[in-house]
Amino acid sequence: MNITDSLFSGEDMSCEFHGFVQRFDEYVEEFRQGSTEDIQHIELKYDHSLRVMKEATRILDSLPLSEEIRLLCRVAALYHDIGRFSQYRRFKTFKDSESINHGILGVSVLKKTHLLDMFDSRQRGYILSSIAMHNKRCVPPLSGHELETMVGVVRDADKLDIVSIMLEHFDPHGKKSDVVVLGVKDNPQRFTSCIVEQIQKKAIGEYSMMQYVNDFKLLLLSWVYDLNFAESSRIYLERGYLESLTDLLPKAPELGHLKSALVHDLQQQAAAA
Repeated sequence: MNITDSLFSGEDMSCEFHGFVQRFDEYVEEFRQGSTEDIQHIELKYDHSLRVMKEATRILDSLPLSEEIRLLCRVAALYHDIGRFSQYRRFKTFKDSESINHGILGVSVLKKTHLLDMFDSRQRGYILSSIAMHNKRCVPPLSGHELETMVGVVRDADKLDIVSIMLEHFDPHGKKSDVVVLGVKDNPQRFTSCIVEQIQKKAIGEYSMMQYVNDFKLLLLSWVYDLNFAESSRIYLERGYLESLTDLLPKAPELGHLKSALVHDLQQQAAAA
């Protein structure tokens, strides 16, 4: 069973939405070339995009939204990383700071293709704004509850799947890719104190501060403070992401109280109405 079959079994695979997935697959097909490593990186982002759409669907199911907004949000989630494919082909990296902002690139790609032609200008604006905002560290004030919700859902769904991907790459016996870990150094005992300080202030970590693999783990933990919905926090909790990440950190005094504070705050968020 391929990833499309496994993700879209049962009621999730409507004929209408299958068309969006098919068009996305056709777009990605032109990038499935090069070395084995190149193709693996393209498939990583293709599979990630499908899973983010699935994550978004679960979050949406917990929210009172119109069918229109649900559809627009699922499309935005599916296409959120569409800029990654041309980014990787051109630069051989997923590190925006050394190449190009993949969210903004994704908006440009969608404006040049016909993938959103079936939507009106307002609907396209919602989708494009959600994609442009999905990878920002901080989201500026947005006009309207619907757009704010869409941006929040796409951002949360993206984060949830990224944690899963990165845990596979942090596993000593798991997948390895310098491209996926953004070129940070693998020193098991080293971490950057300023990222710890950001978490202690309940702020999200900055990619630009990362030097070591442990910094990436800390960054993923900091995302606890950037989840927008109770359902997102519940997913983070039930999958054991917090425990998995903290267990991979060195036993340093500076990190001692981090886990208990994160558990408390995440449980509070998950219990919210």
